[in-house]
Amino acid sequence: MKKRWQTEPISDEEDAAITAAALSDPDNPPLTDEEMDRMRPARDVMPRDLFEKLTGTRAVFVPAEVVDHFKTRFGPDWEEEMRDVLRAAAQKDEGDGREAAE
Repeated sequence: MKKRWQTEPISDEEDAAITAAALSDPDNPPLTDEEMDRMRPARDVMPRDLFEKLTGTRAVFVPAEVVDHFKTRFGPDWEEEMRDVLRAAAQKDEGDGREAAE
């Protein structure tokens, strides 16, 4: 299973310096809490075909009980584990000589 890239947390001083720099930029002020609350994921607001083309991904609808199983069993890395299972199934299918259904 692949692990997510992680960084060390920044110090309070680094955070203050970054915040001060952002607040001093008149052309690109930080988002307000209200603006952040209104934000939605790109996959929810973009046309599906465009999102898939830009990200190289496909939207797949998975039953809730399957998602719950992966979340329970694999925790925060559940999505990567699900991708690994799907990749393995695709590779196995390619190796058994069967034609994939279109």
